[in-house]
Amino acid sequence: MSWFEFQHEAMATTFAIAIADQSEAYAKQAATAAWREIDRLESELSRYVQSSDIARANRIARGETIAIGEDALQCLLLAAEFTVATRHAFDPAYASRRAAAVAGLAEADPARAPAPASTTAGQDSPPFTLDPDAHTLTSHIDRLHLDLGAIGKGYALDGIGALLREWEIPAACLQSGGSSVLALAAPTGHAGWPIGLGDEPAQRSLALADSALSGSGIAVKGVHLQNPRTGRSADRTTRVWALANSAAASDALSTAFFVMSNAEIAAFCADHPEIGAAISTADGQLLVYGRLAG
Repeated sequence: MSWFEFQHEAMATTFAIAIADQSEAYAKQAATAAWREIDRLESELSRYVQSSDIARANRIARGETIAIGEDALQCLLLAAEFTVATRHAFDPAYASRRAAAVAGLAEADPARAPAPASTTAGQDSPPFTLDPDAHTLTSHIDRLHLDLGAIGKGYALDGIGALLREWEIPAACLQSGGSSVLALAAPTGHAGWPIGLGDEPAQRSLALADSALSGSGIAVKGVHLQNPRTGRSADRTTRVWALANSAAASDALSTAFFVMSNAEIAAFCADHPEIGAAISTADGQLLVYGRLAG
């Protein structure tokens, strides 16, 4: 299998693109366009860029409403869906100034922990709401702290995947920092892109195509993932992976799976047959669920 590889620094990580079945010159042009799109998305989604929609949202007062762009809106809507689906194991507003109240509620009954954003009434004290028609965000707490780090890179991979398809490049593999992979169609003559899953001695290789795989763990950054249900660091010490149809989904779910128990992960995959999960155990084994168990 032969392809051309390109790298770019953005969003505090290294993005990589492998493009197959194209000339080197055309692949390079497409990769350059992809990097421009990544930089544009960073300017709108990063909380560290002071002019971004997310940084602006983090500066507004309770009751204040601001206009946000299409990408911030769509990424936050996706994030809200995963917050609800994972019963608050994933939350882009986990560090907002309502964490203590949420933590106490979650410890008493995790099922009642409020979801972050909602376009419908009736949710239990969401910290912010979105109006998709008006493209606005309204804060309902004293200090909002949105962080799209656990979904934004996956959203960006999906964005450049769509861009490459517009360039009529079907066979490509996109990576973000080695933790998230989006595989488009497989190169000609191959079942998929070879992607490693798991840790030694139970590591295996996947032939990934038209799917995304993301992993979460503490080996690289140490203990850094917070459990939104409790407000404390996640208890898990081994790595987890999520397989999904989009990189945004796999990115968010791998973070949620790091917080959830093994039983919760198994139940989630049973309820969502399009999702797969893998868990590296303390004794070096690999537990697989859903699509990854097939």
